[in-house]
Parts: sequence; C-alpha cells; structure tokens
Amino acid sequence: MRVRFALVALLVLAGLVLAGCTQEEKKTLTIGVIVPETGIFSTAGKAMKNSAMLAEEHIKKYGLSDYEVKVIFADGGSSPEQAKSAFMELAKQADIIVGAYSSDQAVVCAEAAKETGKIYIVSVASTGQIERMVEDGNRYVFRNSYNTTYWGYLAGEFLSISGAERYYFVGYDPLKTFNQGMLKAFEGKAKAEKVGEVYYKSTKVSPDDYAIKAEEVAKATTSRDVVILGDPGGTAIQFVKAYRKAGGEGLIYSVGGVLALPPILKKIDVDYIAFQSAALESTEKSELTKAYFSDYREKYGEEANNFAGLLTYDAVLIAAQAWKGDTEKTISALENGEFKGAAGVYRFNEKHQALWGSEKLKGVIAEYVDGRIEVLYPEEYKTSDVVWP
Repeated sequence: MRVRFALVALLVLAGLVLAGCTQEEKKTLTIGVIVPETGIFSTAGKAMKNSAMLAEEHIKKYGLSDYEVKVIFADGGSSPEQAKSAFMELAKQADIIVGAYSSDQAVVCAEAAKETGKIYIVSVASTGQIERMVEDGNRYVFRNSYNTTYWGYLAGEFLSISGAERYYFVGYDPLKTFNQGMLKAFEGKAKAEKVGEVYYKSTKVSPDDYAIKAEEVAKATTSRDVVILGDPGGTAIQFVKAYRKAGGEGLIYSVGGVLALPPILKKIDVDYIAFQSAALESTEKSELTKAYFSDYREKYGEEANNFAGLLTYDAVLIAAQAWKGDTEKTISALENGEFKGAAGVYRFNEKHQALWGSEKLKGVIAEYVDGRIEVLYPEEYKTSDVVWP
C-alpha cells in the first residue's frame, strides 16, 4: 500500500514538473530578424542588428511582454534569394520574423511567411506589393515601415513647405523600384516642376557613376531648386560632395539614412541638408523615443539610425507586445491593437499597413543647418521654417 502511494505521489510530482516545464516553454518568444550583414546594404544591416538587440533589452526593461523574449538573426544579404534563405532558416526556430531591407527581399519573405505560416513584419521595405499580397489573402504579413505612398507624401510635403518651384529627382539604381514608386506618389500632385530624373549605380558596379550624375544635376539646377535624393546609403555622401564640387547650389532633401546622422553631416561639412526620419530624439513621441536614441548612443558609441534601425527596433517591440501564444491569436491582436514604439503608437489597417500619417504616428522632416537640427514637420514639433541659402 505504501509502495503504491509512493508511486502515485511520484507520478503526480512528475506530472507537475512536466506541466511546469511546458508552461515555462510557452512563456518564451523567439523573434527572428533578417538583416543585411553582407552586401550593398550592410551599413543599414549593422544599425538594424544593433537596434534589434537593444529592443530585446528594452522589452524586458519596460515590461512590454509577458514572455521571455529572445532575438535571433540571419543574414539577408543583398538579394531576394539570400533573404528567402534567411527567412527559412529563422522559421525553424522563430515564432515571428521581422526585417529584410529591399522591396524585392520583403516580397519573397512575405511569400515565405504564407508558405510557413509564420507572421512576418516588414520593417524597412515600402513596395505596394506587400499590401496587394494581403488583399489577395496573405494574412501573415504586416508592415510597420512606410509604404511607398507615404515616402512620396513626405517628399511632396517638403516641396510644399519649402515653396520650391522646381525639383530634380536623383535616385539610387539598386533601389529604383522604391525610388520610382516614391516619385510617382507625389510628382502629379506637387506644384513644383520636375526638371530632371536620374539614377546612379552602386559604386561596386560603376565606381564613378555618382560623380558623373552629380555633374549633370549641378548643371541643370539653380540655388532655388530642390534636389530630392533617394539614396539612404553611403554613396549619397559622395554624391552630395560631388554635386557641391561641381557647383551645384540646389537645396538637398534626402530620404534620410546616413544623411540624417549629425556626426556624418558634421564630418562631411555640409552647409545644409533637409531629410526625413521616422523619429528624432527631440520629437518625443513616446517614452521609448528618448530611450532608443540615448541608450543606443550609450551602448554602441554612435548615433542611432533613425529609419531602418529605428523601425526594426519598433518591429521587434510590436512583435513582443502582440504575441499571444499562437499565430492566429497574434494576427487578431495585430489587426485590432495598438503598440508603442520609438516612432509613436502603431495601428494597422485592413491591408496590414501601419497607419503612418495618423495622429499618433507621423514621419518627421528636419533640416541640418549651421551645425544643428531643426524640425520642419509635423507642426506640433516644428522649430523652424525651411532655410534657403
């Protein structure tokens, strides 16, 4: 009798231990992040990886999830094939996947999300194909970054507030799909006249192409024109230098990236750059805005990227806040909930696109002038008007 009782007690105890282990396993959330650690987008990839690791720390620090969150990475490189391979690798371990860089990469990852049944949050790419995929029944993909229309909206807004009468559009050939979509979103609505459109190649393909294009643009523009620069990467710095060296006097508006970082702007000694960003440290949209910028600076010893890095940070935070233990419940949470990030408060529409331009989520247009950053838009954060030379 005692032996039977002891055996039953052991079985009950073992059951409780197993149940406890199972419950503990369910409390873990693994978020996979696709970053371009190699290839032509690797500068952004470094910022994306750093930001995702910081997000992991902040989720715990600010109590943003009931789960123990673990972030893992895979290199998405520069091509759609590399990004798809990274997605499939992460899908073996991760509950939710975020990231990838270019539009072509995001599209194949969205296809892989439907194939594997994994939720995928697009944190950088802007192609309208993502929204069309959702309309066609892909319930697994969401996007917290801008869509192409919003990129165009911000460029058009800068043309409007600057009072420019003419502009020249300069794109980056590896991002031509994005650039042309952005241009299409505002060129028919802008009052300013387009005087030219050109795309320079990657320096790995043609080392001097940016300089050739810079000379062309310099000859075609005046001091009262705006040059819209659609390259967020390092070659944009070389273009700006070459444009000024060639006598270009136009006001430069950049889509951001490296030309939205004060240390870079000081280093290259530019007189003026206008740029967009998802957020700036001075535009405190939530308690996470300042935390992102200040903690990134302290942790990595450099200024935080304010688009690809910041929105990957926010994508990880959104994933952590939305996760409900299984995919279906989490899709419902994403479709119906609100989620805090450094850029503001996110909600998603019926196409699973973050509602940029809404009251709690707006992009920022700023200008770097005389060694300081002034905010031009939105109105509630405005500190200056556009400063023409």
